[in-house]
Amino acid sequence: MPHYRQWSAAFASYFTILGLWTAFGPSALMASNPGAAPAALAAMTLAYFVATPFVGALWKHLGFSSTLVLMGAGVALSLCAAALQPHWLAWCVPAAFFFGSGSYTLCETKMLEDLARVGQGHAFGRARKWGSFGFLAAASLGGAVFSLDGQGFTVSLALCALAYFACCVALAVACRSGGAAGQGEPAAQAPADSAESPSSPRRKWAGAAAVTGMRLAEAISTTWFGAYWLHTGHSPLQTGLLCALPVAAEFGAMWKGGKFLQRYSAPAMMLICCIASALRWFATPWCEQLWCALPLQSLHAFTFGFFYPASLIWLKQAFATDFFQARYATESAARALTAAVSYLAAGWVIASYGYGAVFGVSCALAVLCCLWWVKVLRSPDMQASY
Repeated sequence: MPHYRQWSAAFASYFTILGLWTAFGPSALMASNPGAAPAALAAMTLAYFVATPFVGALWKHLGFSSTLVLMGAGVALSLCAAALQPHWLAWCVPAAFFFGSGSYTLCETKMLEDLARVGQGHAFGRARKWGSFGFLAAASLGGAVFSLDGQGFTVSLALCALAYFACCVALAVACRSGGAAGQGEPAAQAPADSAESPSSPRRKWAGAAAVTGMRLAEAISTTWFGAYWLHTGHSPLQTGLLCALPVAAEFGAMWKGGKFLQRYSAPAMMLICCIASALRWFATPWCEQLWCALPLQSLHAFTFGFFYPASLIWLKQAFATDFFQARYATESAARALTAAVSYLAAGWVIASYGYGAVFGVSCALAVLCCLWWVKVLRSPDMQASY
């Protein structure tokens, strides 16, 4: 894989920011500015709508390297402003998510397209696994830091953002020197990764909707898990560890998942993952002890390590040169609905029904996605596509 170290560092540094935010962000935001929290959480998710078309236009006109540096700089400047003025957190974080989601989408799409050219899409997890490691490190170390000093959240975000910007610059330089700038047209895939796309556009978009459903379920549960765990009376250290330790399972799944993705179809892998995630979300509201929560979190992290690469490979196979647009459509739908759920949850759903309502929604979505992939696998004409 060209520039493997630079890709890995970019993913690892980006997910340190997400690790800190997932474990402590919503609670910190609601504590510091409860009036602005619902709008800020919704704006963070909605930023993706604007960021992805924006980054697509920049990629087309400026090339990959220049676009990546610009977006990485935006992340760093936004979070450094929050470190200097902590009361700006509610306004700086949505801006950081605008630049961050744009740069991550850019990196992920570019790497997957490069791998598809040589029939190695299943190797995506090899570099992406370091993102899981960055998430693990940030959430666990963050818990220890905040147990000693609760004022360090915005400073920690800023330091992680500066590291991410440095990694963006290194990756941009490596790709430019290697002639990888620009979007370009993906070449035909080699036999190892090739798969005939589903023949019907309706079937393609129905599959994309199933991917969207699981992305929505994941986003809802991830947004609120840290706040839920703190709500049960556990310390920031315990919360950070619980959010972080299971990610080791995700790291392992992405590290070795390429062999499974070569051997089994993407729909089969996604069906297995949806079943496991549905069981996890169903059990979470009744599990408030570490001995119970840790295995559940690990189960979901492990299956997500397979589901996410499988879903990207399926979208790439189904939509080919329209992969960037299809990925944007699925992520946009998931993020829009997540924004709505987050706004309601921060406002009155959790206060009225508890966190069980949030995890119940994720469970229901996973069950619906299971039903679709069962239909895919049982349909003879669709089996022929894989």
